[in-house]
Amino acid sequence: MTDGEAQEHSISTSEAPAEFVAAVRDALGHLYDYAHLECHPLCELVASSSPSLRDPSRGLRNLLLDALEQINPGPRAPRNSREWRPYGILVRRYVNGFSIQAIMDELHISLRQFHRDHRKGLLAVATHLWRQSQPKGQNGSVADLGETMAGLEHEVQSLGLDLRSVNLGAVVSELMGPLGALARGHGVRLGYAPPRRQMMAWADVTLARQAVLGALTATIVSRPANLELGWLHRARRVILDLWAWPLTTEPFMMPERRERLAVVEELMRAQGGDLKLGATQPERVRVRLSFRSASSTRVLLIDDNTRLLELYRRFLEAEGFAVTCAADSVAALEAAAQEVPDVIVLDVLMRDLDGWQMLEQIRSRPGLGKVPVIICSVLNEPEMAFVMGAQRYLKKPVSQEQLLAALSETVDGSSQEGTP
Repeated sequence: MTDGEAQEHSISTSEAPAEFVAAVRDALGHLYDYAHLECHPLCELVASSSPSLRDPSRGLRNLLLDALEQINPGPRAPRNSREWRPYGILVRRYVNGFSIQAIMDELHISLRQFHRDHRKGLLAVATHLWRQSQPKGQNGSVADLGETMAGLEHEVQSLGLDLRSVNLGAVVSELMGPLGALARGHGVRLGYAPPRRQMMAWADVTLARQAVLGALTATIVSRPANLELGWLHRARRVILDLWAWPLTTEPFMMPERRERLAVVEELMRAQGGDLKLGATQPERVRVRLSFRSASSTRVLLIDDNTRLLELYRRFLEAEGFAVTCAADSVAALEAAAQEVPDVIVLDVLMRDLDGWQMLEQIRSRPGLGKVPVIICSVLNEPEMAFVMGAQRYLKKPVSQEQLLAALSETVDGSSQEGTP
């Protein structure tokens, strides 16, 4: 298996056993079926937390509802954002009884995105319940981890989220002095070469710094002989890889390191990133910090549906795009004249000038002729779009995933024009 084929998993994924996750999903699927819940294996959780409770089925239902609220990112997370969707999907599916199709239609997401966010939310709920179910050991590790995570969540909410363009290469370079001393003290050879290009991420610099520091510290104290840092820039992600080898005889995911990395994972999640573990060999582990890339890409959205414009604006700005919205042809051409966009997303069915007429105007204007255009319409006319000079065609309704993919492909394609 090559480095690129390393199997990845998140910290939370590995914490609750698969059979426990399946039991949680089954209980959520029967949230209002008290006869089913009364003899459910998870009733043991209720018995251990409230031994005097006479109705275990209602107790289990309340426990599940409380666990759902534990993954609620709070009012700071925009509705339908990456952070909010796992919670929103579970609530709609199991509390409100919505069908999968109804949820997909409401949130403008694909079936694949639904399953991805559903699983993410389910694992988070199962992890919360699993921690509750574990007896407190000699060191109180499980209970302490729950308290640590609760305290961290409170701190992050109090601090507030300040997302901006951050040079992660500079952040890591600043940490190399103290981390190098820590590595030498643990007999670890730390290898790091600053990136040749700026690694600009859309992140909270305070949280990003603590996440990098936490991941490196947790890896160093596992005492590998070698620890190498490397950068990747792919698919709108800025990635910092920590490769540690050979490992000592003890497992890498000891309870103490699990707690440290769980904190790092939460810091990453709060700013739209993630933490993954991977290994190509038993004695070689990779800790991957993946941040959202900070895009300087300027996008002009043209659509007379102001509600849809606001929806697109919200999830594109969350990914670091600079977005300008125009609800009519006059506003669109004025905006394009003030600052030439990198990409234009254009609706077809509009008053005044329709999308085809707008596309002709764009192609005839000096400075706009070569700007990539993505047609986004309820009409099924991809052939017309391409003949008239559009680079991409999307049929409404369009999910966040589809729009981001189209923008990424369009920007990457236009940046490579003229290369051999």
